[in-house]
Amino acid sequence: MCAVVKRIISGNKLIREKVITINTTLPNDKYILLKGIVYSPLGEPLSGAALDIFQINSNVKPPIEKNIGVTFTLEDGSYGVPLLWEKGYSYKITAYAPG
Repeated sequence: MCAVVKRIISGNKLIREKVITINTTLPNDKYILLKGIVYSPLGEPLSGAALDIFQINSNVKPPIEKNIGVTFTLEDGSYGVPLLWEKGYSYKITAYAPG
C-alpha cells in the first residue's frame, strides 16, 4: 500500500515568506518519490523551472548540507525526484523561475 502526502504552497505565499518549511510524516520506505508542480505567482504552471535539491544530515553535529542535484520542471510544471528517506535526513529545495 502506498501512502500519499500532499501539501500545496501558493506562489503568493512563497513570494511573501521567501522560505517555507513543511514538516510531515512519511512512510517507512527507504526511498520516497517527491513530486509536485511549480506555479508562477499568477497560478500558471512553470515549464523549465530549476529545482536545486539539498540533503541535510542531522545525525551529525553540526548537520551536513549536501547538494544532491538539480532537476527541471516539465511543460506542465511538474517534477519528480527520488529521495533517500532515513531518520535524521531532511531536504531543502529551492525553485528558480526559467529565463
